[in-house]
Amino acid sequence: MPGGRILLVEDDDATRTAVCALLEDAGFVCEGVVSGEQALARVREDSFDLVLLDLVLPGISGADVQRELRRDSRTRFLPILFLTAQTDREAKVAQLSAGADDYLTKPYDADELIARVGAALRRASGLRALNPLSGLPGNTTITEEIDTRLEQQSAFALLYVDIDRFKEFNDHYGFARGDRLIARVAEMLASTTCGNDGRCFLGHIGGDDFIVLAPSSDGEGIAKRITRTFDALVPDLYDNTDRERGYLEVQTRRGGVEQIPFATVSIGIVNVTPGRFTGAVAAARAAAEVKEVAKRQTGSTWAIDRRRH
Repeated sequence: MPGGRILLVEDDDATRTAVCALLEDAGFVCEGVVSGEQALARVREDSFDLVLLDLVLPGISGADVQRELRRDSRTRFLPILFLTAQTDREAKVAQLSAGADDYLTKPYDADELIARVGAALRRASGLRALNPLSGLPGNTTITEEIDTRLEQQSAFALLYVDIDRFKEFNDHYGFARGDRLIARVAEMLASTTCGNDGRCFLGHIGGDDFIVLAPSSDGEGIAKRITRTFDALVPDLYDNTDRERGYLEVQTRRGGVEQIPFATVSIGIVNVTPGRFTGAVAAARAAAEVKEVAKRQTGSTWAIDRRRH
């Protein structure tokens, strides 16, 4: 079923039967349980895409169910919609503030219920497609975007952006500082590459690797802006002592000291033309290979593969 799996938590038999029938007619898979305890047990046993939850239940309340789901890392981002007879504003505000995605009151409008369930599932699907660290589209969306452009026989520049010596930075300062560096670079790329240009796409492959898709004529100009902005940004992420000396001092396994230059950025640019690549993987691999050429140069730089075939 394309609609997703929904767990309905409702102790009234007639309501549970009617809502499940409505959801299944709309293309969803619906399973009903009568209590909060059963809901928590089922979510821990199986995978659901959304929980549709009454507020007043026998045993633990719907609010307690939501609290437990939000505490568990496995269900922290599971969409939760309340469907309840509690119409007072305080109850609605309390549950939305506690993390509910939506709040509907009985009697419900069937079309509105379906629309809100669908909207919550689409939001959740979109969030799962984003890299949680950078907030940028991840591998699935990157692949879809490249494949779409290839199918449309579009010509475009594919830039593969990689941070050099990120591992050394991460090892020296710790993963929290490493995450901060990745997040700052993502913000920098967003502000220096695409802007509001609908022809441009920015994605985060993972780790310290990013992808930019742009009009063919813009590739080298974007690379120039990225390298210039990165070099201005990165020193501020180092400690004062390291920034003043211009490098990291790292203890080697043999007891010596190694000088690690500041992080730089290397960019591989491939001009994608109609018919050149059979799919997203081949196109991205070509850009990654060109990026390795850039890495052999000194400092933040880029390399371009101008071949058309």
